[in-house]
Amino acid sequence: MIQTSSEQIREIQTLVAGAKEIMIALPKSPNADKVATALSLFLALSSKGKQVKVVCTDPMTVEFNQLIGVDKITSVTNSGNGRNLIISFPYQEGSIEKVSYNIENDAFNLVIEPREGYPIITPEVVRYSFGGGNIDLIITIGVASLTDLDSIYQSNQDLFASKPIINIDSQNHNQRFGKVNIVDPSVSSVSEMVLYLFSQLNLVISPDIATNFLAGITIGSQNFTSRETSIITFEAASVCLRNGARRGFSTEQQHLVRPKATYTPSPYTNTMPAQHFARPGISTKVPQTKPKPQGETQFTPFQQPKQQSQQKPQQTTEAPPDWLKPKIYKGSTLL
Repeated sequence: MIQTSSEQIREIQTLVAGAKEIMIALPKSPNADKVATALSLFLALSSKGKQVKVVCTDPMTVEFNQLIGVDKITSVTNSGNGRNLIISFPYQEGSIEKVSYNIENDAFNLVIEPREGYPIITPEVVRYSFGGGNIDLIITIGVASLTDLDSIYQSNQDLFASKPIINIDSQNHNQRFGKVNIVDPSVSSVSEMVLYLFSQLNLVISPDIATNFLAGITIGSQNFTSRETSIITFEAASVCLRNGARRGFSTEQQHLVRPKATYTPSPYTNTMPAQHFARPGISTKVPQTKPKPQGETQFTPFQQPKQQSQQKPQQTTEAPPDWLKPKIYKGSTLL
């Protein structure tokens, strides 16, 4: 059973019900389990009429392309508190000559001209954030500490200090920084935890949500082989399948997080060395025959010696030294 109390569930229900705009934050370099969980929450809360943003400092790469809604995840440049874009960079007194803008080819261009003798402004030093609006609730997924959010937290520390945070994580070293902390290191995946919360919060599990959850559970549990995998893990997977989940994660994506499997030879093919099948007293070496001389014919006896066929299987005798050599029959014709 996921480690939650009835008081925590009631508090989550109150926070979600009272929030109009919700931000779901992922840590830097998230795995597929965390991304799948965030997207499942995004789909469920959006269907309730909430304005939901999923933010992450890192862009989503190809291993997440089969998760539904992955295109809705934005970088730090599209996250933060409000609708007004704020562009920040280091400033020295007198270093800016002029700030202007122009509109060209349906694009708005902000032009910042540095003063002669001062360094130019490079993209590496520019930071983006939002202001002028209001985020009512923050939900962190798989975040052990707020610094794991990287520039999302660094650029919006006032926001994180003033808004309630629901902290959901399975890492043992989680700092429990939220107003509500759902932290359970005994589970195999964060997806498994949040799927359980869905049942407690009466959130609908659509086929798309079930598909994301199943992918997260599969990846998080290392294809159901991790030490934390339990009967709860399999029950969670069955809930996903009953709600229309589609199994779409490829083998290439699964190998990113699961350990390498050891190869087991097929029972229908002999891939083992011959000595593994040898019986005591019987050689497994293949006899080498000499090439057949020209003008001579090779004779293979078609009848075993009578005394040999009567030997008991348990008794073994040394074969004559010439037994394996080709037998040559020489003769002449009378024609």
